[in-house]
Amino acid sequence: MESIPLLQDLVILMAVSVVISIVLTRIGIPTIVGFFVAGVVIGPSGFGLVTSSHTIETLAQIGVVLLLFTIGLEFSITRMLKIRREAMLGGGLQLGITIAFVLFFSLYLGQPIEIALLLGFVVSLSSSAIVLKLLIDRDEVNSSHGKLSVGILLFQDICMVLMVLVIQGIGTQGELDFLVMAKEIGIALLAIAAIVVTVAFLVPRLFNLVVKLRNREVFILTIVLVCLGTAWLTSSIGLSLALGAFIAGLAISESEYSNQIVAEVLPFRDTFSSLFFVSIGMLLNIEFLFGHLLEVMLIVLGIVSLKALVVIGIGQVLKYPLRLSIIVGLNLAQIGEFSFILIMMGEEFNLISNELYQMLLAVALITMTLTPFVFQLSPNIAAFISRKLGLKMSLLGESRVSTENHVIIVGYGLSGKNLARVLKSTGINHIVIDINSERIKQAKRDGHKAYFGDSSHPEVLRRLGVKKAKMLVLAITDAVSTRRTVKNASELNPLLTIVVRTRYTEDLEELYSLGASQVVTEEFETSVEIFARVLKEYNTPGNIIQNQIDLVRQEGYAMLRGQSLSADRLARLASILDTSVMDTFFVNPECSVAGMKLSELDLRKITGGVSVMAIIREGKATTNPRGDFEVATGDMFVLIGSHAELHKAMEFLKEVCPTE
Repeated sequence: MESIPLLQDLVILMAVSVVISIVLTRIGIPTIVGFFVAGVVIGPSGFGLVTSSHTIETLAQIGVVLLLFTIGLEFSITRMLKIRREAMLGGGLQLGITIAFVLFFSLYLGQPIEIALLLGFVVSLSSSAIVLKLLIDRDEVNSSHGKLSVGILLFQDICMVLMVLVIQGIGTQGELDFLVMAKEIGIALLAIAAIVVTVAFLVPRLFNLVVKLRNREVFILTIVLVCLGTAWLTSSIGLSLALGAFIAGLAISESEYSNQIVAEVLPFRDTFSSLFFVSIGMLLNIEFLFGHLLEVMLIVLGIVSLKALVVIGIGQVLKYPLRLSIIVGLNLAQIGEFSFILIMMGEEFNLISNELYQMLLAVALITMTLTPFVFQLSPNIAAFISRKLGLKMSLLGESRVSTENHVIIVGYGLSGKNLARVLKSTGINHIVIDINSERIKQAKRDGHKAYFGDSSHPEVLRRLGVKKAKMLVLAITDAVSTRRTVKNASELNPLLTIVVRTRYTEDLEELYSLGASQVVTEEFETSVEIFARVLKEYNTPGNIIQNQIDLVRQEGYAMLRGQSLSADRLARLASILDTSVMDTFFVNPECSVAGMKLSELDLRKITGGVSVMAIIREGKATTNPRGDFEVATGDMFVLIGSHAELHKAMEFLKEVCPTE
């Protein structure tokens, strides 16, 4: 029987990866960590189950190529502009300070400048794959700390391309010559520009031709061709495969096909990139790790502390509250997956010894493995540090607010902005607070009292006059800050009405237990809006729609909170729906009832209960018309009755009032 060693190795690799990932995922650890562990288990230093490690590494490189391709696709100037302050300033400072510190420290320890620079690059990068996955899972991507994290990570991903160029130049030259390096980078950038222009010119036209075929298989094949072809082209002129893939993705990121391309590439990327992480685990030498465990852990502690402190300081420069700065600092304190590419390049070009190579692999794997646990604990750690330091988080440049019976609006996003505008137009006293200084400036330009501050801190709430306020409305996406604000505000003012916006219904019970008066869930309210619009399309009377909305909200929110409505309550609500239906009917010129008296028409007898509440004639309404009221062409009947009665009335009136 024919034997295919690679197929056997892939089956073993995937089987072990799936089992380990299932176990780790159940305890809240991302699958990427499971891939690392699987690689260690099946690798040479583990059970040695896989023999064709070189072939698997080749497949893993394809995964890296696809990963860089999708990053290029998802990167756009428009997206960058939305978080330009966090990305350009925050990301630039983070990379610059971290690289400089590691560079000087390595030089102090006697390392050559080439190795010192490589170490600076490796340590400076964080894990986009793990951090973004955790932010998405916890719905915190659009939170304040999420935006800062994404901005820094995005800037790192872009600069990683330049780092590859630098390391590649050092590897080919054998030493760090800044003039030669500048020349090499200049030539490389010109080559990149030429490739970008060529790809940007040819690829959209190629996809235009392919799309006209309406053949999904050819479309996917074209995607792979563009990705691998551009990677091969850059490799043939001395640049890296990953750089070529990034260029290919970047060149077509603004095209109308980019979203569909991402959707088609994702399964391939996820499959092959998982091989990359497994292959990294296979490279780790377990004997080396346990033989240098103390040294490795000290380096891990030093790197985590350095990266956290740098980001915390940057958060303060960007005027983020200390609590959020600490959260972001801890979340980005690991070494990232792209650092592995730099480590492997360093080993390939003989820039680092095997001992340093294994040390970097071990440190990187441990920091990434610790990330999910640190991510979960970071909000509590941040709150603890803030309390221990006894920080007074006062309003920026403002004294205590002197007002009462007012509404405090937390967050000046879309919801907060709309609420503030309505309160202003109705003359209701209100105050806006946000941790985004740009939003505060915008709120002041819109004519509102607005202050910078972290609403989760009791001192900030005191200065906003929470003890004399009537209502507190939280319109932010930061779940941690929302819970702390509700708890502190309800303790400071037990009579305060607290309205909270949250995304998911599972947050209801906790927010109510913390002191919220009303919780509006986006998930639930969206469903209400959908069925209301469906009913409107079927011309359902407005009062029936509103009654249905009220019933669903009362029953739904009670059910979501573990409560239930009594049977007589439900029966009474149902009876309201049956007895309070209204509709209208226009008497056209062809209608035979024109000239008849209401007593002759006798709709109540014909329908079993419909009453004529009013007749509108020439813009004037006659309410409760008498039986001798004579119907005329152009009259509008206002009818009331049950669903069934109104249905009979409409059927009868349509017969005596043809439309043709």
